[in-house]
Amino acid sequence: MIEILGAAGLLAFCVSSIAVGVRLLRLGRRTREIPELAIGAGFVIGVVVGYVPETIVLSADLVSEASEKLVLGVTQVAIRLAALSILIFTWRVFRAQESWATALAGLLTAALLASYLGFPATRIYAVTAADRFWYDVFAVARTACLAWGAAESLIYHRGARRRLKLGLADPMVTNRFLLWGIGLAATATLMGTTIWASALGVD
Repeated sequence: MIEILGAAGLLAFCVSSIAVGVRLLRLGRRTREIPELAIGAGFVIGVVVGYVPETIVLSADLVSEASEKLVLGVTQVAIRLAALSILIFTWRVFRAQESWATALAGLLTAALLASYLGFPATRIYAVTAADRFWYDVFAVARTACLAWGAAESLIYHRGARRRLKLGLADPMVTNRFLLWGIGLAATATLMGTTIWASALGVD
C-alpha cells in the first residue's frame, strides 16, 4: 500500500511540475523575464532529469553500478539547478534590491556548487567523513533555498491580506502567495526531516 501511495505521489508530482514548468517557460518566452524562466526551467529539469531518474535508479535494479553512478551524477546536477531556480526566483521577485539577500543568494549558490565539486553523488555512496560533509552541505543549502522562498511568500501573503481588506490587493494573487508559500514550506519540511534523520543515523 505504501509503495502504491508513493508511486501515485511521484506521478502527481511529475505531472504537476511539468505542466506548471512548461506553462511558465511559455510565459517567460513572451515576457523575457528571469523569474518565470528560472522557475519553469527548474521545474522541468528538476523532474525530468533529476528526481524521476534518481528515484527509478535508487528503487529498482535496472542498470549496472557504473551506469547507476553516472545517472546519479547527472541527477545531482539537475536537482541543484532546480534548487538554484527557486533561489533565483525568490531573490529577483522579493529582495532584488537588498544587499543582504544578494549576499545570501551568492552564499547558497556557492554552497550548491562547492558541494557538487566536493561530492557529486547521493548519500548512499558516501564513504568518508568528507563525502558525508559535502552531501550535508548540499542538503542544507537545498532546503534553505526552499525555506527562504516559503518565508518570503508567506510574509507577502500576510501583507496582501491586510491590503485586501481595503480593496488594495487582488484576491487571486493573494491566494497564490499562500499556495506558493505552503508548497515550498512543505517541501522544505520534507527535506529538513531527512537531514534530521540522517544526523540521527537513520537511512
